[in-house]
Amino acid sequence: MNESLPKKLIARGQAQAPGPIRYHITNLRVPFFEVDMGQALYHGNYYHIFELGREGLLRKTGFPYREFLNRHVHLTVLESHCKYRKALRYDDEIEIHTGIISVSRRNILFSQLIYRQVEALSNGKKDARLELCTEGRLNMICLRFTGQPTILPEDFRLAVEATLKK
Repeated sequence: MNESLPKKLIARGQAQAPGPIRYHITNLRVPFFEVDMGQALYHGNYYHIFELGREGLLRKTGFPYREFLNRHVHLTVLESHCKYRKALRYDDEIEIHTGIISVSRRNILFSQLIYRQVEALSNGKKDARLELCTEGRLNMICLRFTGQPTILPEDFRLAVEATLKK
């Protein structure tokens, strides 16, 4: 995914993931309260699922979202893109793969993929595999509670940069 980064982001000196992106995986079943009358995940609710994945990744870096709130800052979406490939349905077992493409002084760019676990018959045996259903990308900026842009906490940036280098 790095090859499709906008040149303006690279020019700003953002730390980028070297090579393939490392993804944190969050497992979930699609909850009933997120689906529409056809029992498919409502298109706007995919962002709820993405958020659960991002929270899991932040916990893994040792900087849970609560730490942002304790410092009176938060991350807000500047830009988002979502490609819906296949509908998710109530009770589907899914994996949310969340990775960081780049991080700068104020911004962080996430890549998120949602896979559904499916069973297929192969040579008369049931074979479990993952089916890509949704691709998302979110560019987020750090804001103070007053709404003013601010830099990402230094210890957070260092933790993320260390994660990108692994």
